[in-house]
Amino acid sequence: MALNLDTRQRAMLQEMGITLWLPSPVVAAAAPQADAVMANTSAATGIQSPPAALPPTAMTPVTAQPAPIPSPTPAPAPATPARHGAAPTAVAPPTTDAGLPAAQWRMAPAVAAYPEASGGDAAQAWLVIWEGPNPAEPLSGEVGKLLDNMLRALRLHHSRHVWIAGLQRPGSDAFPVAGLPSAPVDWQPLQQGLTECMLQTRPARIVVLGLHAARAVLGSQEALGRLRAQVHQVHATPIVVSYDPAYLLRSPHAKPAAWADLCRAHALQTPPLR
Repeated sequence: MALNLDTRQRAMLQEMGITLWLPSPVVAAAAPQADAVMANTSAATGIQSPPAALPPTAMTPVTAQPAPIPSPTPAPAPATPARHGAAPTAVAPPTTDAGLPAAQWRMAPAVAAYPEASGGDAAQAWLVIWEGPNPAEPLSGEVGKLLDNMLRALRLHHSRHVWIAGLQRPGSDAFPVAGLPSAPVDWQPLQQGLTECMLQTRPARIVVLGLHAARAVLGSQEALGRLRAQVHQVHATPIVVSYDPAYLLRSPHAKPAAWADLCRAHALQTPPLR
C-alpha cells in the first residue's frame, strides 16, 4: 500500500531527520491528488488550509561542522641547570603572614610601667609585650593611655613589678608619639631580647597584645581567636594573648573580651622558682 504524503508532510518528516525513499512518479502524482483532497476537505468543513511549506529542496539541512579541538598548551620547559660557576638563585626566607621575615623581629628592653609605685609582690610580676608606638615611654599617647587604664583596672598601678617591652616589625621603625621627644631604643633580636627581658623581670605571667606580636613571640600562625583561647608557655612562664590597644580604640566592642583576657592572666598561678 502506497504512503501518500503531501509537500507539507514530507517537509515535516525531513525536518525530523526521516528520509523518504519513494519513487519520483508516485510522489509527483500523489502530491496533486493529496492537494485536491485537502482542498475539498477544507471547502467542506470551512477550515482554512495551512500555508504550503517550502519544497524539500529548499529545506536541505546543513550539516554542522564540529568545533576545532584546541591544541594543548605546551608544558613549560624545565629550568636549565646552572652552569658550573654560575651564581645560584636566591631563595626567599620563610615569612610571616605579613610577608616579612619572622627572624628579623626585634625587641626593646623592658621598662617599669609604674616606677614611682612602692608596693607589689616580685613573685607576681607582670610582663606586657606589644607593638607600642613609644617603647621608651609605653604609657604615653592615646594608645598608651588605654593600656594604662587597662592595667589600673586591675590595680596594677600600685605595683612596681609591672614591666612593658616593645616589639618592632621587620623593616619598620618605632614611631614616636606626637609632641614627645623620641628616645633612643636599644633594639635586640627577638629571641635574645625576650630571654634578657625574662631574666630581668622574672615575670609570673606574660601578656602579649596583638595578633602579629603574639605570632612572633610564640612562633605560631594561628588566628587570634585560637591564640586567645589557650594559655601558652615560654620558658615555663604562662602567656596570655589579647587584643592590641590600638585595635580596641577602633573596635570598642572588643573591650569586654580584652578585659576577660586580663582577668584570666591575673588568675594564673605563680610558676615554680627557676
